[in-house]
Amino acid sequence: MPNIKNGVILDNIEQLVGAIQKDPNVAKVQFKAQSEWNGGTQAKVTISEMFSNGQNMFGPERNFNLIVDEPAVLGGKDEYPNPVEYLASALCGCLTAGIATNAALFGTELEKINVEVLVNFDIHGVLGLDRSKPSGPLDLHYKVTLKGKNGANVDQLIKSKETLDKKSPIKNTIELPLRVTTEVVVEE
Repeated sequence: MPNIKNGVILDNIEQLVGAIQKDPNVAKVQFKAQSEWNGGTQAKVTISEMFSNGQNMFGPERNFNLIVDEPAVLGGKDEYPNPVEYLASALCGCLTAGIATNAALFGTELEKINVEVLVNFDIHGVLGLDRSKPSGPLDLHYKVTLKGKNGANVDQLIKSKETLDKKSPIKNTIELPLRVTTEVVVEE
């Protein structure tokens, strides 16, 4: 019978850890997303490949599509979330998955995980109205609400969240310096 707690398939995590211990190159993972313009401020983003040790880990059946838009005040149709909202949702998803996994690894059963993310901007910079203002966010705050099953240990619940605060890939991507490279191709 599979080892599942909080809906997290712990056997799969153990298999991955074993594979990495056998070959550290398995830990070198690359996520890929690509977009195509849908007109206006909309883009269709496709996510289908994830590479480990230089090889795609999934077959052609893995194919996710997201549509990105902007609200009307920023020139869009407001039919889909904007990039910042997807960023906030990525953090929500990462924190939720990580806390559920940590709690499972710590033997704590959960009844509820709610995450709220607030991203604060001064859009003077985004709109080019004041070049002294940043075009990125000023700050970000998140609140996590947890409830354990059957009188779960409060310290274990807090440990599940605090452990993730230190190792969340999305939180680290947002707050730590990240080397970003870019290129452009102009078709004729």
